[in-house]
Amino acid sequence: MHRLAILLSVAFFSGCAQADTAWRGTSTQSLASGSGDISKAGGAAVTLSAESTGENQFVGAITTIDAAAFQGREVVLTGTLLVKSGTGNAALWVRADGPEAPLAFASTGDRPVRLNEGPQPREARLYIPAAATSLKLGVTLGSAGQVDVEHLTLNAESAVQSNVSAYDMLDTAISIIRANALNADRVDWKSEQKSLLTPDLKKLPAQEAYSRIQTVLTALADRHSSVQAPSAVSTYRAGAVVTQAVEARSMQDIGYLLVPGLRGSDPKASDIFSTQLCEHIAGLAETASKGWIIDLRDNTGGNMWPMIKGLRPLLGDADLGAFRDRNGVATAWRAQPSKECEVDLSQSRVGVLVGPRTASSGEAVAVAFQGRPGTRFFGQPTAGLSTANQSFALPDGGAIALTTAVFLDRTGVAYLQGIQPEKPVPREQDAVAAAAAWLRAQP
Repeated sequence: MHRLAILLSVAFFSGCAQADTAWRGTSTQSLASGSGDISKAGGAAVTLSAESTGENQFVGAITTIDAAAFQGREVVLTGTLLVKSGTGNAALWVRADGPEAPLAFASTGDRPVRLNEGPQPREARLYIPAAATSLKLGVTLGSAGQVDVEHLTLNAESAVQSNVSAYDMLDTAISIIRANALNADRVDWKSEQKSLLTPDLKKLPAQEAYSRIQTVLTALADRHSSVQAPSAVSTYRAGAVVTQAVEARSMQDIGYLLVPGLRGSDPKASDIFSTQLCEHIAGLAETASKGWIIDLRDNTGGNMWPMIKGLRPLLGDADLGAFRDRNGVATAWRAQPSKECEVDLSQSRVGVLVGPRTASSGEAVAVAFQGRPGTRFFGQPTAGLSTANQSFALPDGGAIALTTAVFLDRTGVAYLQGIQPEKPVPREQDAVAAAAAWLRAQP
């Protein structure tokens, strides 16, 4: 269906003249300032800066708006981001909150903006449920540094119409989750269906089901399952974007490789990524006489298969781990070979760097190194999301990313509480130096 774009006027927000949009930081470290009005055609300008992220993984700027004028519509948050300093990724985000809890969320995190990329336009879309009471939105940066946003504007559009009701959506989702979820036995299904699958949903659009689907997923307590709108599903399938640049360098007698996350499943882009990793390893092999450092500290996940394929020279031609489902059935997995890069360094020593940002498929890569001879882990414990998600289609084109199994390493060990490195390295100390010292001390 065609979308009818409606630019929100100043009066649409409050019925009276608007002052500049007010901004605040999301933490004590976050310094936020801005000018202009996100409801006007020119939008607002926002600057977010920080000297440290503190105990958080990111810093952010935030503003809050009453949701009454947006209920049942789709909001579109657009802006141009420029990272002035810092190693982290910048993103726009918008969230709809109800009286007691968040109801819906969208961000441009799957299309990160980084230092030295210049100004980058981004757009986040979100359907606002009828139960929403407020909108929160802004910008985040995943490190200390500064990001500037220009022309930050919030518009509203008529929601996309479909022939699927919210009732049919939720009924389908509950059936999928109950039949496949790893933690399905933790949910009181009779109670959930009674409280959530109500007759009024038969007259509501498909989008109204998403917040209730998320309620069911939250009840699983796996911390990993999520529901994706059709636009997010299309974006994931259409590309494969690294969460930060791959970094490879020679440290005299050690090869260093930073492996980022990869968001997306496009086959061509995935092959380019895995080939790049493998060729970096092959290019450093001649000088890496003491071994390798594989840095996964900022690998927040995505698509695990291109990552382990690119690391196959170090992982070797063997079963690297397994998926164990709720019935205890384990399915082994290994790295696929690449015709473009066939070097074998599976006997080399490897120091693996991990931390709290190592999550999901980033943890899958770490698990692939667990039990590998000549391997040691350095850093801080990982996020504890070492579980496998499987995508299940919803009737409106959306999908559920459902946790269906746990990762086992090649020796059969699971890591539900995260991977604990053999050599803990405090955040303020140099994990690279610790790993290099260990490698050079080996005979």
